[in-house]
Amino acid sequence: MATTASLLPIIPRIFFLYLEPVAITYGMLMNYSSRLPIFEISSGATKVLPIQSLFVPAQSTGFLFNMMLYGLIILLASPPSKRLLQLHIWVLIIADFTHWAGLFSTIAANDPRGWAAALDWTSWDAQTWQLARYPIYTLAIKFATLAGLFGKIQG
Repeated sequence: MATTASLLPIIPRIFFLYLEPVAITYGMLMNYSSRLPIFEISSGATKVLPIQSLFVPAQSTGFLFNMMLYGLIILLASPPSKRLLQLHIWVLIIADFTHWAGLFSTIAANDPRGWAAALDWTSWDAQTWQLARYPIYTLAIKFATLAGLFGKIQG
C-alpha cells in the first residue's frame, strides 16, 4: 500500500523517516540527562546546587517531538498526498525556528547579560554551537526537498 512517505525521493525519505527522528530523540535525552551549563541557573549569592531551567527547552523539544511523531504518522499511515507532505515539511520548518527561539531564550534567561549573551556568539561553547547549528542542516534538507533538489516529490 502506498503512503505519503512513498512520494519522497530516497534521500529525504531516509532523513524524515530515520535520521531526524533519531536526532530529535537523542537531543531530548541529552537535554534531560546531562547537566549542560546552558540549562542551569546558579544563585550567585548562595552556594547551592544550580537549578535546571528546562522550561523553554522542554517546550521546544516537546513541540519537536510531537511534530516528529505526528509526521511519522502522516508519512507512514496516510494515503499519498503531495499537499499534505508539503504542509508537513513546512510545519517542521517552523519547529526548527522554535528550536532557535528556545535556545536563545534559554541563553538570555540564564546569563546576567540577558539577550546580549544570546547574541554574543563569541562566548558560546561547543555544546551551544551544536544546538545552534542543528537547525541549519535540517532546514537546508527541508528547503532542498521542497525545491526539488533531491528529486521531484511524486504525486
